[in-house]
Amino acid sequence: MRKILSLLVIISLFACDEKEKTAQKAPVQGKTSFSDQLEVNSNRTVNLLPEARQLAGEWLAYATAQNEIQNLERSTGLEIMGSSNNLVQIMETLQSSIPDTLRSNAVEARVNVLYTKARVLQQLSNKKQKNPDEIFEVAEDLVVEFDNFKLQLNELFLKTPENFEMELDDEFEQSLEPDSTGTIPLFREADI
Repeated sequence: MRKILSLLVIISLFACDEKEKTAQKAPVQGKTSFSDQLEVNSNRTVNLLPEARQLAGEWLAYATAQNEIQNLERSTGLEIMGSSNNLVQIMETLQSSIPDTLRSNAVEARVNVLYTKARVLQQLSNKKQKNPDEIFEVAEDLVVEFDNFKLQLNELFLKTPENFEMELDDEFEQSLEPDSTGTIPLFREADI
C-alpha cells in the first residue's frame, strides 16, 4: 500500500510540474524592443486647408489630440505604453466634442477609428505579456489614422465639381463684361 501511495505522489508531482512549465510562457521576442523609438513608415504629411485649420484651431480636443500624436511619433515603446491611457481619454474627448460645423458621418467614422485604435493600444499596453511589435504597429496605425482624419476634415472644404463649374461660369461671364471703353473682350484688339 505504501508503494502505491508513494507512486501516486510521485506521479502527481510530475503532473503538477508539467502544468507549471506549460503555464509559464517565454517572454515575447520580436524585431523591436521597448527602448526603440517609433518609426512611422509613411512619407505622407497632411496639412489642413486654411478653412479647416481655422475651425480646427478653435477645437481644443483636436489641438490636444494633434499634440499627443506628434509626441507619439517621437516616443519609445515604454513612453507609448505610458501614454496609452491618456490617448484613450483624448480620443474619447475628441469623439464627444466634434463641432457642428465639422460634423459629418465620414468625420465621425474617422474619430471612431482613432478611439478604437487608442483602446487597442491601451489593452496591449496593459497585458501581462507585452509584445513590442504589436504595440509599435498599433501606435503607427494611430499616427496614420490621424492623418486620414485630417484628410477627411479637408474634404469637407473641397469644392465639388458643381461648385467648380459655377466658379468657371462666373469667371467667363465677368470676362465678357464690357470694359471702360465699352468693348467686349472678345472684340478687343490684341496687343502684339
